[in-house]
Amino acid sequence: MTPRVPLIRATIVVAALVWTATIGAAFSAIRRFETTPGAAAKTGPSWPDASTVPRQRGEWSLVMLVHPHCSCSRASVQELEAILEKSPSVQPYVLVYRPADFQAGWERGAVLDAASRLRRAKVIIDENGREAKRFGGFTSGQTLLYDRQGRLRFAGGITSLRGHSGINSGRVDVIRIASSGIGTGEHPVFGCAIDKKGTK
Repeated sequence: MTPRVPLIRATIVVAALVWTATIGAAFSAIRRFETTPGAAAKTGPSWPDASTVPRQRGEWSLVMLVHPHCSCSRASVQELEAILEKSPSVQPYVLVYRPADFQAGWERGAVLDAASRLRRAKVIIDENGREAKRFGGFTSGQTLLYDRQGRLRFAGGITSLRGHSGINSGRVDVIRIASSGIGTGEHPVFGCAIDKKGTK
């Protein structure tokens, strides 16, 4: 055995250990991102008086706040679609964030297209997140369910993790409350900050 063979073997072992540690760290970071919720809404007990969203009195209303370039928003819209299929009495409003100093059309993309296809949904471009602030929301995917009297019955997210669609307690709670008229609910909201201008 030449003197170089042990050195080569040691180099290979070290490289393998570094590679394994790097992959492990990357996986851990991704998992931490997926499971870390955003800031929960600080909203009042009823529909905000200052809101200009055209709520129909006497109807159940659902408000979802969306950042159109958040990678998690598509899953939230998919979950909203599942809710609307089971909750025909609910009128949904999707508030799509757009900074006032960004060109009109910045909000266009897959998320806005998906929201626009939702049954019964009224999609509203929320310039500078003014309505999001009135509803006390900070995070894309924040969902607020109000009963026929305008009382808040659910606040939170409707996905299980960031960017993951599929049955979860947030979705189940919204459907249950809207169908039965009984109870309240909350769930962590997984998404990007609403006013994160740099998100592309």
